[in-house]
Amino acid sequence: MQIGVVGAAGGMALTVLHDLAESTDVGKVVLVDLEVAKEKMECRAQDFGQGKFVIASCDVDNHEALRSAIKGCDAVANCTGHHRNLKVMEACLAERCHYTDMGGLFHFARKQMQLNSAFKERGLTAVLGMGTAPGMVNVMGRYAVDMLEEVHAFHIRDGIVNLSSANTPLAVPYSMDTILDEFIQPPYVFTDGDWVALQPFSLPESIDFPQPVGTQTVFATIHSEVATVPVSFRDKGLQEMSFKLALPKIFEDKLRFLTALGFGDDDLLKVGEQKVSPRQVLIEMVNALPKATGKPADHKALFVDVSGRKDNRDYFIRTEMMCHPYEPWNVGAGPFSVGFPVALTLRMLAGGLITQRGALPPEVCIPPKPFFKGLAERGLTVKVHVEYPALGS
Repeated sequence: MQIGVVGAAGGMALTVLHDLAESTDVGKVVLVDLEVAKEKMECRAQDFGQGKFVIASCDVDNHEALRSAIKGCDAVANCTGHHRNLKVMEACLAERCHYTDMGGLFHFARKQMQLNSAFKERGLTAVLGMGTAPGMVNVMGRYAVDMLEEVHAFHIRDGIVNLSSANTPLAVPYSMDTILDEFIQPPYVFTDGDWVALQPFSLPESIDFPQPVGTQTVFATIHSEVATVPVSFRDKGLQEMSFKLALPKIFEDKLRFLTALGFGDDDLLKVGEQKVSPRQVLIEMVNALPKATGKPADHKALFVDVSGRKDNRDYFIRTEMMCHPYEPWNVGAGPFSVGFPVALTLRMLAGGLITQRGALPPEVCIPPKPFFKGLAERGLTVKVHVEYPALGS
């Protein structure tokens, strides 16, 4: 199989490439990124590409160039960020490639779902959001939903800590561009059968995650799961859905300060004789920071809580996962738990294990058991807890 990775020089693509290089069913991987990133792609090809990596330099915003780069690929992942999801999807439609990405942050996910008919008509599948969250959590929840006749509530709780002592001014757990959106854009919850917009950092809730994550305060955060899950399970009666996140406390406090100063704004600011985007300045400064050395020490806990009924009994089902650094690649839990599920999904798409066609969220099109089996091969395991009252209670 031939796989395309768009944004192949980026940090979140690293573990996607590691997995594809090591997977025996993958014959060729096309690394797509800007010309200025060619040297970095060449380094990755030399370091661990195992002779599979082919480099295609192009600007993702150039439709024809992107089409040429991914021509012949069975499946393609966009790892550049959600702002370019639609552009990569359009190129995949034109070249008849299956597609996936790392999430659409609610609004982009809704736009992507509008391409459902176009993908279906071409016999293609676009899996919308296939990292940790969205991604694994959607499929974990789907596993619980499949156990029930009615579904009333579906809640995701995601807690992250970083225990590293590395001396870095800002240890960013994943894409800075995405995190800035999560900090400044209004989050949505689905309540009483409808979506409601809130202020950032609304609905704080204390969650006792397993160690080493421990007790964390999570907040409502803009995420694509809240856009897709209520639609996917409305036929089962879903009325309540939310996503809440806790980032490492030191990082959260620093970024709250920076966004309060305006560093999340994209509007141009006049500085001397030039105009600059405060947001882009911050992103470039973060990208220029020295990379942390030593072993990663970030950890992530995921709870997906689903409640509903079966056989006239109320049920509460929690699917749970812990994510830790992946030592064979010397990568942290953040990039590992985002990138590896993307790579697994690419292989499932190209290998024919995902058969539903259209532009679909993970909870609709990914079969849970084969997916969980693939995750377990690299140490990501799902625990399931089921609670229900005794008969006659």
